Amino acid sequence: MNILFFGAQGSGKSTHAKYAATKLNLPYIYTGDLFRKLEDEDSERGKKIRELMKKGILIPNEISIPAFKEYIEEFDTSNGLVLDGYPRNTEQAEKLPFDIDLILHITLPEKVAIERLSTRGRYDDTPEAIKKRLELFKQETKPLYEYFKNKDVRIVEIDNSPEVEEVKSVIDDALKEG
Repeated sequence: MNILFFGAQGSGKSTHAKYAATKLNLPYIYTGDLFRKLEDEDSERGKKIRELMKKGILIPNEISIPAFKEYIEEFDTSNGLVLDGYPRNTEQAEKLPFDIDLILHITLPEKVAIERLSTRGRYDDTPEAIKKRLELFKQETKPLYEYFKNKDVRIVEIDNSPEVEEVKSVIDDALKEG
């Protein structure tokens, strides 16, 4: 089963995506790790990614799509995967080399998400970059919800406001129905 964890930055989707990947014994594929690795490259691509990430700007499709296709080959996805942070726009979704079976849409009030992101301590979590990423999510990534809905992909909304164990229980139920 190919599962996409969807939600704005700071919503807690990575925490829950890792949980689901471990529970299902599937590879956890997080493009944040990929792009942080690529930005360390001593190359034009690395320099460009570094500049964009500092500003909170999405990595353009001409870089992200080929990089994702290379990255995915590092994993055994024969039984499925858990995706976190990708795709971020419709073009990326259209070029996925596999179908998505289930989307778990993790939601959290924006104010809480901003507070969480501000305390993570990553260099790219400046107030300006956080606001820019949340705005980009609304503009670029949110339309994916409709894109996948129109493809009849099952989407489960999960409120990440309750305690972690309660949210995990909701995720467990969604995975059972898978």
